Amino acid sequence: MGKQIRQIRWDDSALQSFVDLLDNIKQNSPANAKRVKTRIMNLIKALPANPEMYKEDELKSENDGSYRVFNRDSIRVSYKIERKVIIIARVRHSSQEPISY
Repeated sequence: MGKQIRQIRWDDSALQSFVDLLDNIKQNSPANAKRVKTRIMNLIKALPANPEMYKEDELKSENDGSYRVFNRDSIRVSYKIERKVIIIARVRHSSQEPISY
């Protein structure tokens, strides 16, 4: 039997944060907002093939290694690797003050 591919699932607040960030970018440049969305979504879509490709999230308290993070276009995306799913747990602009969670 082959390796199981995990599904992507978004935490509601992470999805809302991503939408808000894109809306903010869109106010200045709709084309740039579309490019940023495409780049971030492509990285997220690639996670199931190799979910441990990014570093452990140092802002996650008591992280057992299942929380990972990547940065692209000044957007920090934290995700949790579970047995059957990858949860997009948190999305923040990198200019925001780092806050542990």
